[in-house]
Amino acid sequence: MATIKTNVITPIATAYIEVSREYNNGDGTGRYITYKYRGSKDALRAASVDWVRAGGKYQISEDGPYSEATVTFAGNLFNPDNPTRVLDPTEEEPSQRYEFRTEYVDASLFELPLVRAEARTYISEEEYYSAVKASGDDPKNVKLPMPEAQFPLAYQLIKKLARGQTSFQTSRVSLTRISSYSALNGLPATPPIISAVYDGPNIANLNGFPTSVRNAMPRPPANPNLTPSGTAWSWLKTNDSTSLTIKTNLVERNETWTFAAWDLFAYPYNVDPRLLT
Repeated sequence: MATIKTNVITPIATAYIEVSREYNNGDGTGRYITYKYRGSKDALRAASVDWVRAGGKYQISEDGPYSEATVTFAGNLFNPDNPTRVLDPTEEEPSQRYEFRTEYVDASLFELPLVRAEARTYISEEEYYSAVKASGDDPKNVKLPMPEAQFPLAYQLIKKLARGQTSFQTSRVSLTRISSYSALNGLPATPPIISAVYDGPNIANLNGFPTSVRNAMPRPPANPNLTPSGTAWSWLKTNDSTSLTIKTNLVERNETWTFAAWDLFAYPYNVDPRLLT
């Protein structure tokens, strides 16, 4: 944060002067600059029209022989030396930062890769899981229709299910982008009702991820037993929230994409986003 004091008359009007400006990055959430002006109340009130049109937030104090105005402009679009100059809001480049996070979730015991590998040697995966689940629910009366020597994990699963264990803890990666820009750009459109999933190159291209982020994005696992049937390792947008700071007129948008083996029955894969609206 830096403060500059000056007595230079602003180009907007000659009936008031800029006495200081304070630069702030909002603790990493985006740039905003606070100006202090001094002059006649009529001049400051007239100038407030330009401030509002340019996306500024202002407060005028009319105590004392001179009136004072505190004006805040947010975002990267405006020129600090001429903040009320009218510009195209679509030209603004938001301040952005990216975060990779690890989330811990519970997954079914049937998701263990060794279990899936064994299930794929049975008549079908579905029959394997059904048989194990039925026997786990009632091990006294329902016996497994498969030899223990050939399917040892199935018999271990029965013991775990019988004592109430149904899941294990695993992890997955999520990518969050935090964008800050002025409220002149408005709030983002409502996300589509039906979400789609995208592989790494497609999600990166659609959202313009920088090279450093693309290089850090995880790849699908090479072990086929980590990919359930009917799924694809891909990215699903799991959060898109926006907040508006009234004091600075600064918009912050949080977008999160989660990388997992998503069900292709529920989510379209690599489709044109325009087809989802």
